[in-house]
Amino acid sequence: MSDQKNNANFLSQHGVLINLYNVGILLTGKSGIGKSECVIELLNKGARLVSDDMVIIQNIQGSLVGKAPEQTKELIEIRGIGIINVKEIFGYNSMQDESKIDLVIELISFKENHNYERLGYDTIFMEILNIKVPSIKIPVSPGRSLSTLIEVAVKKLIFER
Repeated sequence: MSDQKNNANFLSQHGVLINLYNVGILLTGKSGIGKSECVIELLNKGARLVSDDMVIIQNIQGSLVGKAPEQTKELIEIRGIGIINVKEIFGYNSMQDESKIDLVIELISFKENHNYERLGYDTIFMEILNIKVPSIKIPVSPGRSLSTLIEVAVKKLIFER
């Protein structure tokens, strides 16, 4: 995982942390790939924002727990619109102070003729603070509904538990 500042007890990770259907999702990817815009769509589907842009992650008794830095709590940046207060615009229920991290989803740029995962038989894990977390990569291209794909990935994870 790139863009992280590590300490023995915690790390700061570039990305967005949301909770959807009681599943904590750490959404990563290059700056400008569409993480925050996707989160806005997921908020309309009942997701709760924990942190945008930077997530503070701790290993608490064998579970990864993420939260927002105090200075960016409740805020999300949308290119072209600016910084918005999610609690004010979407309501109190659109926020969550912290969340366990159950799934890492990396948004990647779509490349022609690349061999992407198609069957989903093998679970790929990412290790964060000595804890293995299921991880998937979703290629981003025009016309793909990222929020729907993320919602399906979460439902699949719930079903497989």
